Amino acid sequence: MNSRPYVQRERARRTARTEAAIEAAALREVARRGYGDLRMSDVARRARVAPRTVYARARSKEHLVENALRRRADALATRVERWRPRASAPDAVLNEIVAFHEGNYRQESALLEALVAGGVPPNCLAILRRLDDVRLAVISRTLADLAHEGALRVRLADAVALAHALLAYPTWRTALTGPARRRAPRLVAAALRSALL
Repeated sequence: MNSRPYVQRERARRTARTEAAIEAAALREVARRGYGDLRMSDVARRARVAPRTVYARARSKEHLVENALRRRADALATRVERWRPRASAPDAVLNEIVAFHEGNYRQESALLEALVAGGVPPNCLAILRRLDDVRLAVISRTLADLAHEGALRVRLADAVALAHALLAYPTWRTALTGPARRRAPRLVAAALRSALL
């Protein structure tokens, strides 16, 4: 019996787990300390690997952060692009889009905090712009469907602008860490419903 394919698969799994751990550790450290204070040794400690393992995957902290941000942002952008509301009632559609944005923020808070807080390498700013463009396209598409049904009581452009502002990542950070905390998604949804429907 040839055990070579099994060994190769297991090695590939270990490599993927190590890369994911380093990526997650890099994002957590950037979100926690900021890019300027990021040290590769801290990333290695958080990922539970040797520093040489981190350096083997990234030649510099800029390269490490950029790769981690880009891979996670690409996955998030793909998830956002594919989103479609399940409900057909206008108020339920707004509730779903708010829940979807809140869930994405909570799931990818380290990524979004690193991008929103700034202080990342300059070429990483394009990542945030791309994420924002994808998010705006989903909001525009969803609200255009509601406008087509005659559900909006304001102009489509105004509805998109308001939803874009209320569902922005910096807004979520402020809402979820402010006095509203767990009530923030309900309050955002109620504000959208009362202003748009």
